[in-house]
Amino acid sequence: MLINAVEEAYLNGVIADFLGQAQRGGAVWLFSTDESAIRALIPRFAKVVSEMIRKDLVEIREPRDAIWDHAPAMTEAQIREALDDPDTWVWVGGEAKRMVMLMTTDHADRLIGRGPY
Repeated sequence: MLINAVEEAYLNGVIADFLGQAQRGGAVWLFSTDESAIRALIPRFAKVVSEMIRKDLVEIREPRDAIWDHAPAMTEAQIREALDDPDTWVWVGGEAKRMVMLMTTDHADRLIGRGPY
């Protein structure tokens, strides 16, 4: 999950990435498109993200224009609602209904040696 945050991923790709598999001798990584497998893991991944937010390792936001800084920080209630919403996690018919970004915090960046010291 932290790698996804470093990559500034959208949550709707995180579980698909986790369930993905290497192709062409490892040169290409294909995300899973198995909606039922992704949906089955939503509660587990929501709990992990929630715990990482609590520990100040990651933050989530929902920018309407794909620019992190244009989205306000989310309240606890908004975070819970977003993490519990299957549209946050699943592409349906090749379309994302909700685009929630995942990013490391300054605290996490310091811990992994990539941020301001």
